[in-house]
Order: sequence, then structure tokens, then C-alpha cells
Amino acid sequence: MTKRVPGQQDIPVTERSLLSIAWPVSLTLAVGIAQPALDMLFLAKVSDAAAAGVGAMIPVFGALMILLNTLGQAGSSVAGQFLGARRPRLAKATFAFLQGLLVALGVLIGLVMTFLSGPITSAMGLTGEIQEHGRLFLAILGCGMAARALWTSMINILAARGLTNWNLWASILAIGSNSLLNILALRLGMGTFGVALATIVSWGIVSFVLLLVLSRKLNYHPRWIDFKLGFRKARQPLIRLGLPATVEPISFQMFLVVLGSLVVRLGEMPLTARVYAMTLANIPVIFSYGPGFAAQILTAHLVGAGNEDEAHRRVVKATKWACAGAFVAAVLVALTGWWTLRAFTEVPAIIRLGVHLLWIDAILQPAKAANIALTFSMRAAGDSKFPAMVGTTFMWTAGLGLALFFGYGLEWGVMGIWAGMACDEWLRAIINGWRWKSGGWRGKGVRRA
Repeated sequence: MTKRVPGQQDIPVTERSLLSIAWPVSLTLAVGIAQPALDMLFLAKVSDAAAAGVGAMIPVFGALMILLNTLGQAGSSVAGQFLGARRPRLAKATFAFLQGLLVALGVLIGLVMTFLSGPITSAMGLTGEIQEHGRLFLAILGCGMAARALWTSMINILAARGLTNWNLWASILAIGSNSLLNILALRLGMGTFGVALATIVSWGIVSFVLLLVLSRKLNYHPRWIDFKLGFRKARQPLIRLGLPATVEPISFQMFLVVLGSLVVRLGEMPLTARVYAMTLANIPVIFSYGPGFAAQILTAHLVGAGNEDEAHRRVVKATKWACAGAFVAAVLVALTGWWTLRAFTEVPAIIRLGVHLLWIDAILQPAKAANIALTFSMRAAGDSKFPAMVGTTFMWTAGLGLALFFGYGLEWGVMGIWAGMACDEWLRAIINGWRWKSGGWRGKGVRRA
């Protein structure tokens, strides 16, 4: 299935260092985060209402994207275990089945986004100009979801083989093309429509380039017989890992949607401050996601090879790196918040509130980092159900309950709602840490599939 690729593929994935896999992932995420951040900057040039409306829709879009991402990661983990077990034919079949499944799902999600954008924004409590900007952005993005799904399938194919550097170059291409198209759109006076159109065109460009990479560098040419074999052999483990894996992240995105609707009811100023603060709060996640995703790749290969003790050691190391990096980054973001928020708005009240939110986020980030590393690794090992049950249960009980208590009961407003999120992350981090340490994830791989 593959040709020899210089650099990364010379060394088996199980013998690669955590850092060698993590740094391209971290930079890839940094570039990926820059895209919506730049969209917010361009939309802020249109109006605060445009930025607030689109920002309020980001959790909705995120919930739909999570479905693609988690299924893609589950497929990558299944294929990674087959590769670790030296069964490349089944790995290729898994890739083919995953690609077909994600593209079909992308088309379905795109139809939902395009034709239900109005009811979705109304359900969020948006009205007037803010609602119109959010509705338009969601509808246009829906038209490009098939290309985004294709992109998702290909980055997970590359990740399963440890070739995370190609994903970095793809993200750089995405942010570069999107930025140029955003500038052109605003100069032509296309506003929110132009920013959304620039995003989906950049998705199409990246998908085309990655198709060439897979074809020429990995000699990846899936056939119908590969898809059928994947349907027979990879369907069951993919469903076993993938469906539970989608529950917790989708539930979390819907949790953010509900919290966002609570913030909407506090007024335009708290909503705008939250949107801008959340944009900056994505920066520390770079230092969580890189080690976490690298741990997922290594765990899949090591579990497939039957080396669970080494997987445990790698995950513990990755979790420590993720927590420390995310905390330091979050503190730096909060310290510089007064200046960085001025890039979005000059309204002092919005900036002041945004800085307060960033300091709460600094408390939240180490727990979020631990959850990313641990849940990614549990899913890669085949233990998808536990983090799904824990995440869903706690965010909709303790998380939502404390957000309502702090935000409305104690009248802390949007800061109280963010504090409720922090409590939820810490509770889940403690329980997920216990699960990993206890070894409940062991013996759940797909080696014998």
C-alpha cells in the first residue's frame, strides 16, 4: 500500500519518540486554530454583531465536526492496531471504509447545516442582525462539508501511519489560502458571506492536495474490493470504538451550545466577550492536543503489538507534558489578554470581562489537557465506553448545575458559567486519571479481529 517516505516512515511508529509525533500535531492545531481566529478578526472588521453571531455558531459547527473527527480518529486507531499487529491489508481496507463513511456523513451534515440554519440559530436564542450573520455563516459552511469530511479522512490515514508532518503542511496551506481569500472577500464588500465562502474554498484546495499526497507518496489507491473488505472486517471494531467515542465530545459541544444560549440571555456584551475570550482560550489547547494525539497514535500501535505496559508509560508521560504546557500557555494568554483582546474590539467593558474569563480558563486548562490525553488514549486502546459515560454524566449534572448556580444563582454572570465548565473538567480529569491508572483499559484492543 505504501512507498518509502523519507524521515518519518524509516522508523516504526512504536519506536518513535512522543515529541517526534507531537510537534507536527501541535503546529497543525496551531495553524488550525488560527483559521477561526482570523475569521473572527475579519468578521470583527465587518461588525461586532457579525463576530458575535458567527462565534455563537462555532459550538454548533464544532458538534457536527466532532462527529467526523471522532469517527476519523476511531478509524485511525483501528487501522493503527492492525498495523501494529502487522496486518497491513486490513489496515488499508479500514482506510477505504473510513473514507467512504466520512464523505457520506459529510454530505448529510452539510444538508442539515444548510437547510436548518434558521431553526438552529433561533433555538440558540439569537435575534436580529446577530442571528442573520450566524445563519448565513452556518448555511454556507454546510455547502462545503463533503470536502471537509474528505480532508478529515485523509489526515487520519496519514496520522495512523505516523506521518503527521503532512497534516501540518496541509493546515498551513489551508490558513494561507483562507487568509488571502478573506482579504479578497472583504475588499469586494462580501462581508460574512465572503468569509464563509473563503473557508469552504480553502477546504476544497487542501482536500485536492492531500489526495495527491496519498496517491503519489503513499501509493494509496483504494478499490471497491478494499471498501467491501473494510465493511466486513473493520465495521464492527469501528462501531465499537467509534460510536462511544462520539458521545462524549458531541455531548461536550452540545454542552457548550447550551451554555452559549445561557450567555445569550445575559446580553450582547457578555456574549461578545465570551466569543473573543474563547478564541484566545484555544491557544493553550495546542499544548494539550499535540501530546494527546501523539499518545493516541502510539497507544493504538503499541496495543496492536501487545505492548500495553509501554503504552501506559507513554500515556503518563504525554499527560504530564500536556498539563504543564497548557497551564503555562493559559497563564501567558491571560497575562497578555488586555492587549490581545484589543485586536478584536476597543470596547473597554468587553476587554475587561474577557480578561477575567481568561484567568478562569487558566485554572481550567490543566484538567482539560489531562482529559484530552487520557480519553484519546483510552479510545485508541479500545476503552471508548468509560470516558463517554463519565463525560456525558458529569457535564450534564455537575457541569451544567454548577454553571447555573454560579452564573444565575450567585449572579456571577458569564464568569460563573465559565467557572462551572472548569469544575466539570477537573471532576472528569480526576476520574479519567483513576481509570487509566487502574488499568481498566487493558485487554480491549482489536488485535484478534
